[in-house]
Amino acid sequence: MSFVIRSVTIYSYDGEQRTVTFKKSGLNIITGKSKTGKSSLIDIIDYCFGRGECYVAEGFIRQNVSWFAVEIENDEDVLFVARRNPGQTLTTSPDIFIRRGEHPTLPIYTDLIKNIAEEGLTPLLSQFAGISENEHRPITGTRLPLRATIKHAMFLCVQDQNEIDSRDRLFHRQGDQFIPQAIKDTLPYFLGAVDEDHFIRQAELDVARNELRALETQLQAQSQTAEKSLRRVRGYINDGKTVGIIDPRFETADYPLMVEALVRAAQYELSTPESFSDFGSAITRLQDDQRGLRDRLTDTIEEIRATQLFIAEQTEYSREASEHRSRLSSIGLYKKDSDGTCCPLCDNKVDPAVPNAAAVISSLEQIDRSLSRVGVESPHLQSQLADLADIKSRLETALVENQKSLEAAYREDERARSRREMIVDRARVIGRISAFLEQIGQGEQDKDLGEKIERAKLKVAAIESAVNPDEIGQRLDTFLNLISRQMSDYARRLDLEHGSDSVRLDLKKLTVVADTATGPIPLNRMGSGENWIGYHVLTHLALHHWYRAQNRPVPGFLIFDQPSQAHYPPESDRGQDGSLEPLQDSDRQAVYDLFELMLEVANEIGEGFQCIVLDHAKISEDWFEDAIVEEWRGDAFLVPTEWAS
Repeated sequence: MSFVIRSVTIYSYDGEQRTVTFKKSGLNIITGKSKTGKSSLIDIIDYCFGRGECYVAEGFIRQNVSWFAVEIENDEDVLFVARRNPGQTLTTSPDIFIRRGEHPTLPIYTDLIKNIAEEGLTPLLSQFAGISENEHRPITGTRLPLRATIKHAMFLCVQDQNEIDSRDRLFHRQGDQFIPQAIKDTLPYFLGAVDEDHFIRQAELDVARNELRALETQLQAQSQTAEKSLRRVRGYINDGKTVGIIDPRFETADYPLMVEALVRAAQYELSTPESFSDFGSAITRLQDDQRGLRDRLTDTIEEIRATQLFIAEQTEYSREASEHRSRLSSIGLYKKDSDGTCCPLCDNKVDPAVPNAAAVISSLEQIDRSLSRVGVESPHLQSQLADLADIKSRLETALVENQKSLEAAYREDERARSRREMIVDRARVIGRISAFLEQIGQGEQDKDLGEKIERAKLKVAAIESAVNPDEIGQRLDTFLNLISRQMSDYARRLDLEHGSDSVRLDLKKLTVVADTATGPIPLNRMGSGENWIGYHVLTHLALHHWYRAQNRPVPGFLIFDQPSQAHYPPESDRGQDGSLEPLQDSDRQAVYDLFELMLEVANEIGEGFQCIVLDHAKISEDWFEDAIVEEWRGDAFLVPTEWAS
């Protein structure tokens, strides 16, 4: 069993409350004149059941009611839901109060404090109605999956006065955007064509498909990894050849053989850096020796140059001194006592006087001494020059040897550096190879992956057969056929047009269709408001008969607003008492038959179903009087007049 409505309560801004109480089963009628608030009961129930906006009409009710509330009951529990009136300027209020469990009295005004978030109301009411986990998944994938909630169930429980006589809209709010598709998607669940076991199997199918996708992804990853590994193996083989840890002649396309070669390469023993001599210090020493030899050679060359210059100067001096000496060799012409006033050749007086002979002789002696010293020093200088030349030769030889040694040291150092770099390169390649081998060792391919995928496919196929949409469609068609039989029976009771034919619910178009000898006739091609209202009433009565018989999670109430309007419009209530007497016999009989059908079906369904009717008409029959919950005539309204502010 789902739930029924115990009562609808409104609260004034002064804390007063007004409650309309319903019988838990059977026909419940609220009759009264126009503009008493009957239709607002639907908007209040809609709002309290989680509708996004409050559609209670602007005016007296919105001005004088502070909270709207509905109390509902299922087999085991009671739930009181109240929502604050958003007022005349807003469309909704986030303030929601709930109270669960049986209590002797309803909450008072001061109890109404927000205690649940707006987004929590729909799940709570859905759970209270018995709506289990469900999900409609469109086959085409063009829409998102949809889960049926209490909001979708309400489309099946209400017929307001603008819907009940529509030839185009069969369900509540069917004219709103997206609602028709939502009804089509969720009605199979509410009818039971898609049961709870289906959703369990659907969940199992989701798990199985996820497992299959994971295995297929793993297989694809393995294929990609194998291809990538092959490229990497080839690259490491080439690197190993380059650094000399793999034989350059090694060639194969066999993956295991290449991996084996990499394993051997990873075990290659490297020489330690200490096994190579360090030529840096030797080069430094040779460079220092070279600088010393160059300095000494430079000094020796300078000394040789100076000695050679000195010898050259001495030679020039000796030459000039010898010439001077030759010029003075005539000193023999002078007498030693000559005063220099007479020419030594002719003894004639000369003016000025000639140099003193003694001075000439002295100068000649000094030249002789200098020439003698030069002659003595010259052999020593030549010997020194020879020694310097010998030193220069040795230094030049030493420099040549030093340069050779230095170049040899450079070459050895370069070879040592190359060997060290080769060791580093080998170590780097070996490191990468070792890491790669460790990686492929940890990611060993699952050899049984193909078999696992085949088993997973078989499992998915087996579950898919259990949730076959065709089977669901067949069940739905069967259920609709059974419901159509009930509809056809009700249509004959109401003596509607095409009532003698087979009548069915067309779920794809959300309408009623009469199958006649001339072809199917949809509701919008049937004439008169009497037919439209009659088919609305009988369709929903037949559906609720099915819901209750199958214990489906659809609320156990069905609200009809003004079902008599085709025969008893508001202006017909001239006496303000709802009497059918002013009507013609045919109209009076039609209204009577309509209410009698609702009574009979409500009694057939029995406990757990309320047929709530809001209407102007009042039939003078005991069964009708017994079904009246409240009558709003005279000064009786939904909102007491004394609440007016």
